[in-house]
Amino acid sequence: METLSYLSLFVIGLSYGSTACMFTCMPFLSPILVQRSDTLKRSVEVVLPFSLGRIFSYTMISAAALSSASVIKAVLNDNAIFQLILGIFTMMMGLLMLYGIFRKNKKSCASAPPLPGTAGIGKFGLFGIGAMVAFNPCAPVLTLIALAANSKTLLDALGLGLSFGIGAALIPFLFYGFFLSRIIGGLLREFRAYAKMIHIAASLFLFITGVLILNGHLIL
Repeated sequence: METLSYLSLFVIGLSYGSTACMFTCMPFLSPILVQRSDTLKRSVEVVLPFSLGRIFSYTMISAAALSSASVIKAVLNDNAIFQLILGIFTMMMGLLMLYGIFRKNKKSCASAPPLPGTAGIGKFGLFGIGAMVAFNPCAPVLTLIALAANSKTLLDALGLGLSFGIGAALIPFLFYGFFLSRIIGGLLREFRAYAKMIHIAASLFLFITGVLILNGHLIL
């Protein structure tokens, strides 16, 4: 029975990840991929922490639902705290991208090797953004909560969350990491002369997204 539940949640997550979730991820991942899509490895380094953050949150939601599904539903329905954290995280990522652009240019003028961006902080930030995005009171997540609440053991609940999370993150991971990044990288090569302006615009877009989330004008 549990095996069937794992498979069902994986399929539900897969369906969710290939539809609504695909567009939810776009305001966060697309601007960062503009700056880090020069190689496949760099693109995966952007998408992977974000995806792991989502999987982590779905797993934790399942574990918490086993103890009290009603409390988790209440938290999801009143997710102002997660909107606040997500908005701040997103704004910080935008500012860090801008800082990396101008500092890199300054170092280049001084004939020093360019900085590798904000890789260390960026991975933590991307994980955090992915984790916050997962707290979305949609029907698939509520289905996960309902099944996890009826699990027999904590291990079963964790397995349900993991199954759903992997399914939900799989399609966006492949789309953004292997498909969209190639398109963005190709466009940047075509418009190499405007690369700095494009990077700045992407950073500002990410920052504005954070401001809109923080003010409640953008609900994910």
